[in-house]
Amino acid sequence: MTESTRRPRRNVTAVLAVVLGILVSPMALPLGWFAREQIARSGERGGRLAVAAIVLGSVAIVAWIVAAVLAFLWWLSL
Repeated sequence: MTESTRRPRRNVTAVLAVVLGILVSPMALPLGWFAREQIARSGERGGRLAVAAIVLGSVAIVAWIVAAVLAFLWWLSL
């Protein structure tokens, strides 16, 4: 392959953000956001991964908040 026919590389931050999102980490949201900005500047691949990480990060934040509220309510019932 010549230099002109190579596909842009995948953004590493987007991949890391998706992995964290799968692990239900709230850090997937800011990392996905950061990856989207990097992709827009550099032209790398991984835009869909970054969006998926943002969605997974948002779900993780909601899940952590719900878990915290349920744990607090359980603690009050003791």
